[in-house]
Amino acid sequence: MNKSRQFIESDTNPFYSRIGRRIIIILVLLSGAVTLVATLTQTYFNYKSEFSDVEQRHQEIEIIHSELLSASLWDYDLVLLQQRLDSLVELPKLSYLKIVSGKYKFEAGTPVTESSVTSTYPLYHVNPDDNKMQQLGTIYIESSAQEIYNTLIKQFIITLLVNAAKTIFVCAVILMVFHQSVNRRIFSVAQYLRKYNPRHPADKLCLEHKKWIMEKDDELNWLAEETNTITSNVTTLYRNIKFEQERFADFTQVSSDWLWETNMEGHLTYVSEPMREMLEIDEFTRPTFAQIPWFVDVTELLRALETKQNFAKCEQQLKIDGYNIYMMFQGIARYENNRFVGYRGTTINITQLKSTQLELQTLNYNLEKKIDERTRDLKQSMEHLQKTQEQLIESEKLAALGGLVAGVAHEVNTPLGIAVTATSVIQEVKSELNSAFALQTLTSTQFSELMQRLADSSALLESNLNRAAKLVRDFKQTAVDQVSEQRSQFRIHQVIEALIASLHSETRKIPVEPKIQGDEQLMMTSLPGVLTQILTNLIMNSVNHAFKETQQPSIAIHFYEQGDDIVLEYKDNGCGVEEALHQKIFEPFFTTKRGVGGSGLGLNLVFNLLKKKLNGELLFESEVGHGVHYTITMPKVLAPEMEH
Repeated sequence: MNKSRQFIESDTNPFYSRIGRRIIIILVLLSGAVTLVATLTQTYFNYKSEFSDVEQRHQEIEIIHSELLSASLWDYDLVLLQQRLDSLVELPKLSYLKIVSGKYKFEAGTPVTESSVTSTYPLYHVNPDDNKMQQLGTIYIESSAQEIYNTLIKQFIITLLVNAAKTIFVCAVILMVFHQSVNRRIFSVAQYLRKYNPRHPADKLCLEHKKWIMEKDDELNWLAEETNTITSNVTTLYRNIKFEQERFADFTQVSSDWLWETNMEGHLTYVSEPMREMLEIDEFTRPTFAQIPWFVDVTELLRALETKQNFAKCEQQLKIDGYNIYMMFQGIARYENNRFVGYRGTTINITQLKSTQLELQTLNYNLEKKIDERTRDLKQSMEHLQKTQEQLIESEKLAALGGLVAGVAHEVNTPLGIAVTATSVIQEVKSELNSAFALQTLTSTQFSELMQRLADSSALLESNLNRAAKLVRDFKQTAVDQVSEQRSQFRIHQVIEALIASLHSETRKIPVEPKIQGDEQLMMTSLPGVLTQILTNLIMNSVNHAFKETQQPSIAIHFYEQGDDIVLEYKDNGCGVEEALHQKIFEPFFTTKRGVGGSGLGLNLVFNLLKKKLNGELLFESEVGHGVHYTITMPKVLAPEMEH
């Protein structure tokens, strides 16, 4: 049967549908397998239930009826005994009963000749005189197992037949529904595609819809919609291709470049109009490139054509009518069945490009010279800017040192003033003592009072002179450290304590007293001047920026040893820094007090000194309203090469 006839018959007869037949076969096999398994399972449970009922029936006779039979046998009421046996054998699941008592035997029912289920139970009776149990005989029970087997087989066959009929009916209905809802609509799609012609597109495909067996928008309707979309796209694509062909033909006619094609012998089978006009090729002749007068000396192109391989960027100079014209040739070698059939190629006029290229080369040469000049100027500017930055940093350091000088001078004035006052008091006591002694009016009481005043003034003079000397000593150490960058071994606590003392004139303006925590004996080999410069900038940064709205300002400096490093933590409880500025505060010239004395170099100086001089690391943490926290980690022993 050919495909067309099979196609038509499948559309009219559902039993010719291959998909439908396959689905029905699968349904029948699956349904048959499920039905067989379910029926076998049900039969097995029925089998267990039937034999369980037989066993229960036997136990019922033992438990309930054996006592009555024993009573009849004890009373020797043989007629009643036989009647009871006859009534019991009428119960379901019982075929034969037999009582044996001595030489007596009583039977009811028919003995089972084939498969049977048997039970034997003793018959007991309790003597009312002495309450002793006495066995009167036995009762033998038989039930037919073959009847149970026959019933189960009958039920099994009936269940299979009913399910087979149901399966056949359901499969027939499914086949009809499948044929109407799937097959016929698939055939409609196939017929539409068979008749489709992009040059003469037909109306859109519309599938039939039967209300009760089809969804309104099912998958096949979606397939029909997609078919309409694809055919519409193919029609559009066909029209576009046709339009592009017409456009390409028009462009070929008006193109300023050349399009050409050769056969296997090298004859030009196609030449675009601009090429034909420029080379003066006759419309009815098919010359080779070598036969065109302008190509006699074009050796590179001719060699490329002889290779019968693709070539590109074949630049040739043609001299046409006394003008030099530069052309770029490229060609694709065409092969059919491994046999060379010719070239298809293009040629681009690059005369203007060539002249532009020469001009560009001249311009690039001049541009390179200008770039070299600008590079030298930029290098000089960068060197000048770097020197200026170093000068600004040194100015910042000297400015900080100048602030220390003014503060310490103010601090020293106080104890020196008190010392001057104490000296005046001593002079007065001395004059009064000499006068009283000369006039011989000096009493012991007056002498004791004058000596007490003299002792108090001497003590006050000594303590204030010592205080001034300590201030000068601390300032001297701090000043020497800040202007010097010599590597030395020092006690960290002593250096920080001297620095805080020299900054007292600034910190008392807030007022705030920096607290030092750490081992007073902890030593460090590094640059003490750089360390004091870093702490000076941190403390002055807190004094100038942090405590404007803080009720109880505090600064804490905690240092400790961690392996081969010294960790120094600096904290204040000031206004803090918002997260967006955490990186910017270390940038040079960034300040929030520009115009009112802020240079923006303080924290940048801290960062550079720590990184470049002390080979350390800086971690900054801050939240608005919770102060700042600097964690400085630096080597306990600075390597000698890091001094510069």
